[in-house]
Amino acid sequence: MTDLWGRRLFKTGAALLLLIGLVHSLSLLEPMVPKNDTERQLLDLMTSYKFDLMGSVRSMSNLLRGFSIAFMLGALTLGALGLLLSRERAGLLKRVALVNAIWLAAMTAVSQHYFFVVPTSFLAATLLIFALAWLRLPAEEKS
Repeated sequence: MTDLWGRRLFKTGAALLLLIGLVHSLSLLEPMVPKNDTERQLLDLMTSYKFDLMGSVRSMSNLLRGFSIAFMLGALTLGALGLLLSRERAGLLKRVALVNAIWLAAMTAVSQHYFFVVPTSFLAATLLIFALAWLRLPAEEKS
């Protein structure tokens, strides 16, 4: 089987996406605990100050939590989809690996600019694995 390593890499990338989603979900379990008065004031304003967003009243904390949940669900969904597709033909996996690599490249760039080393390294590692899967998987044969 010429695509064995490509398939292994694809499955590993999908499993890493699930791991990213699961690790990220841990951040939703514990509330943020302020370490000093400045952080206490900041967290209080983030949760208590609400503003109008096109007819919806939301706090900055609501927005951050919503985006966090959306990211977690995206990673879990794409990881599960990858595992479900992992036994399909190599040409399809190659295209899905490319889409995942493009998405992860964009996410890694955003993470590099706005976040810290842990999410950036998880995203970069998963990007590398999907890029390698794309390189190793054979193109679909024309019939």
